Amino acid sequence: MTVFVEIVRLLIVVLATAAGFWIGRDLGPAGSSLTAAGLGGMLGCLAGYVTGGVLGRLLEKGVGVVERRVERLPAAGLLAGAAGGVMGALAGFIAAAPALVLLPPRVSIPIAGLAVWVCGYGCFRIAAHKSEELFQLLGLSARPLVRATPYASSDGFVVDTSAVMDGQLLPLVRTGLFADDLLVPRFVLDEIQGFADSTDPQKSRRARRGMEGLDVLRSEGTVRVYVLDDEVPELEEVDAKLVALAKRLQLRLLTNDAPLARSAEVQGVPTCNLRRLAADLAPRAMPGDRLQVELTRPGREAGQGVGYLDDGTMVVVNDGADLVGAGEVILIATSVVPTSVGHIIFARPAEAGSTTDAEPAVAHGPG
Repeated sequence: MTVFVEIVRLLIVVLATAAGFWIGRDLGPAGSSLTAAGLGGMLGCLAGYVTGGVLGRLLEKGVGVVERRVERLPAAGLLAGAAGGVMGALAGFIAAAPALVLLPPRVSIPIAGLAVWVCGYGCFRIAAHKSEELFQLLGLSARPLVRATPYASSDGFVVDTSAVMDGQLLPLVRTGLFADDLLVPRFVLDEIQGFADSTDPQKSRRARRGMEGLDVLRSEGTVRVYVLDDEVPELEEVDAKLVALAKRLQLRLLTNDAPLARSAEVQGVPTCNLRRLAADLAPRAMPGDRLQVELTRPGREAGQGVGYLDDGTMVVVNDGADLVGAGEVILIATSVVPTSVGHIIFARPAEAGSTTDAEPAVAHGPG
């Protein structure tokens, strides 16, 4: 016998005793109203004891059915359950208000107590099991600040905007180097969508390619791609949200942003620089290699033109300012300079007629 059933039985006994006493006093013989009232109260107590046990078990079983049908999620704590219990008790009190007004106190008070207890208890259990969704509706996170288990092989990467928009994510995953889950926060997808709608054609193209790459990864099933609805409302910047979320969930951060990677490492979040990994694995352009690149903007120095390979590698062309916006051109790599985020290729325009040479260009297209 549970506490819930016993409390329901107690309230039913009080209600049935009061009702029996009231009925016996009002309907009994005129000369023996007190005796009839006592007899009615005793019979009501016995009936309430039996009825209360049956009703308590039925109510508990009904609440249990509701609980089992609610999707089981980790509880966020006592707060969600307590708030749900208070709201349920208030709803039960409002539902019992007509009885408090229309019936005598000896009858209406047990009815109100029963309604408050049943509604409060049921709402407490439901709110406790659906606490994560309730917190998300308020823009809060129900995830624990510290996870009890250490890193495991099944853990994944929290993916940032630069990693999604990088052209190397899809081929690296297809090679099998990444077997862990990829978790993309909702606010990162919102930022990528903003880039996709940008008036900057290069940024818009990279953002759309990144979204297409995520769709391909999800459809191929090489790795599992999840969208995290977790929010970090106390922070505004996306980079700060990413570091805080990765630290909270104790996951690694997948990024191409070198400053973000350094900031995350300082805060104790392990990171993986996708572009650095791709640069270490991919064949590097060597001086003398021919490249087919579209120059998209002027460089920092006078007369320079800048373009990008498919993997995002910057190509700087001296005396290439006149070739900006002229479509794909054939270049000759003159030097390759390593940087913290990959390599910068310095090149010069190929000699006239080089496009007909037998040797094809080794790379093409802007990033």
